[in-house]
Amino acid sequence: MPADANEGRTLEDMNLKGGTADNPSFADSLFGGDSSFRKKLFAHGMLFRMQASGDYIQNTLAAPVWSSEQNYTGQRQFGGYSLNPVFTADLRQLGLKKTQLDINGELQQASWGPAQPTAWTVSNLYIYHEFGMDRSELKFGYLTTDFQFIGLQVGGQVASGAQGVYAVLPYEVGLAHSPLPAPAITFKFKIDKGVYVKGAVQRAAQPGSTESALGRDGFGLRFWPKGDERVLIGELGLKRKAADGVMQQWIRGGYITNNTKYTSLKTGEKKSGNYCAYLLADRELWQPDGAHPGRGIYAGASAMVVPADLDTYRLYYEGRMYYSAPFRSRPDDFVSLVASYTAHSQDKIHQLIKEGKSYWRASDSLTGSYTMHMRKGVYMGLGLSYVNGPAVTPKVASALTFTAQTSVFF
Repeated sequence: MPADANEGRTLEDMNLKGGTADNPSFADSLFGGDSSFRKKLFAHGMLFRMQASGDYIQNTLAAPVWSSEQNYTGQRQFGGYSLNPVFTADLRQLGLKKTQLDINGELQQASWGPAQPTAWTVSNLYIYHEFGMDRSELKFGYLTTDFQFIGLQVGGQVASGAQGVYAVLPYEVGLAHSPLPAPAITFKFKIDKGVYVKGAVQRAAQPGSTESALGRDGFGLRFWPKGDERVLIGELGLKRKAADGVMQQWIRGGYITNNTKYTSLKTGEKKSGNYCAYLLADRELWQPDGAHPGRGIYAGASAMVVPADLDTYRLYYEGRMYYSAPFRSRPDDFVSLVASYTAHSQDKIHQLIKEGKSYWRASDSLTGSYTMHMRKGVYMGLGLSYVNGPAVTPKVASALTFTAQTSVFF
């Protein structure tokens, strides 16, 4: 790269772009933003970073069950870890301005495979390009599209999202997620005053469990396995950042459709036409410090629906309150309270009744969590979740699960 290629640019230009949540700055990492290692790579238009995460989850209302009897995460002590190395190359040296190559890996393992199966995969491999006076963004390659749409991370931060509550409905209909990406093209156009439109074409993820999909695509780079069809995603949103006297807000709605054939829960026959419709909104309600406008209290809500004859979970509603930087002396801490309701498919319940199995018709939960910024690059989150109906079947007792999570950014 020519000596002046980096003029007017900073290391942050190499950070994650185009996602629904933000990574911490490179200054907020164990290596720091001014290390000789990073400066040498940046001089050649390259970057390497790593995120290491760990989780511990356990129900506090009952003794752990035997491994053969486990039906939900935390019913038996759960521990898991993941490593996410990221390599980014600025392609200016090839004459492609505002273009980056991103390669992400995923190494993960846990004590219970259904929640987090063992995997060694390439979780993302794509080209990112900005054009049209920076109003347009294009990504193409192998992508985890759940990180490009919807915005499931409470607060929009990778390190400080709430724990234990999230919607599984988009994954039921084939949205690609870590550790398995899918070939995809995404496009975003910023219209005006924070309004944007975004769309994608993605090879559908395999119906069923991630464990089963990893058995067919262990490295994550299979292009079009037999049986997988096409997912189309469209999203319209309004996203405005906080400023002094201006409250942050993000309203988005979208539709995901998948023409892969699923097994109907009603007839047992193969049927296409799976979809997910969603609407989410978040807004800052109180801004105590105009000099730090992102600090404050927020409220949000989510609603999602999928076909009951093709998916076990058919409806999802969520309400949330969260406080970014609740203490002036701790600007990177985050506290949240999230309530959710998930309705189970009537067709799935009828199927369980015929089989003589017990079941929950729905699951509702309340989760409180606090994420602490321990030091540069190190975050720890502690949470409690009361879950009424922690598994579809059998009808096990309600649970109060304790969660501890760590995230370390190198």
